[in-house]
Amino acid sequence: MVEPITTVGLGAVAAYLSKDGIAKLLGPTADYLGNGLLDFTKRRSENIGRIFQKASEKLGDRIEVPGEVPPRVLKAVINEGSYCDDELAAEYFGGVLASSRTEQGRDDRGARIAKVLDGLSTYQIRAHYLIYATIKQTFTDANLLFNMEGRPKMQIFLPFTGFVSSMEFSKAEINQFGQLLNHIFFGLAADSLIDPFWQYGPQETIVKMCKTAKDGGIVCQPSAIGAELFLWAFGRADQPLEYIFDASFVPTVNNCPLSVPGACTAITDGQT
Repeated sequence: MVEPITTVGLGAVAAYLSKDGIAKLLGPTADYLGNGLLDFTKRRSENIGRIFQKASEKLGDRIEVPGEVPPRVLKAVINEGSYCDDELAAEYFGGVLASSRTEQGRDDRGARIAKVLDGLSTYQIRAHYLIYATIKQTFTDANLLFNMEGRPKMQIFLPFTGFVSSMEFSKAEINQFGQLLNHIFFGLAADSLIDPFWQYGPQETIVKMCKTAKDGGIVCQPSAIGAELFLWAFGRADQPLEYIFDASFVPTVNNCPLSVPGACTAITDGQT
């Protein structure tokens, strides 16, 4: 049997996960690495190492169950994820890798998900996390489904103040807040990661959609694809979308809040 990881060029990766750990994570697909990472720069290798480590952490005890990551998924994660220095992006790519590890090793949906992630900016990935983490916190006990009837009832209001602090915008970024807001939400909507219906504005405009709004902000609602990506990002693509509300599902990320401060249900004319 070919040794899964043998080259000194993988030293940066090995700093995050041992040779045995990489073999456990990828299964037989580890053979595809070969000398493939020898030509990677140290920075790219470190990024892949972080992604592997996060995938292993998301699997937890499940990594002891024999499994395999499809080669197409491994290729996509390495190609797309090795250039991502952002911590949250590494979490998402690690989740895709963990979600793709199955007993048969045939579920290669993660290759497509990795491409979607590659098309998102760090701003959009962070906003996606904040939106769905907030939805989890807001509607956990509401017994709603991620179907056409349930999703409109998950409409949320994100106050500007809470959103800005959660995004950790610098002063320079705040100076172009309008441009970034358009980039984030038009982009997420274009990729169907939130419902196409969303709006932002000052308090006097938003209060027509959220009667309790005491600040300007954003009103948006989830999409099925956006919820699916959220589960992929935390290694649980094997679960139904409603698993987001399960008490055992804890999508924590270092330095990211579990919800946007001040966020609440958006009350529209058709709701009480």
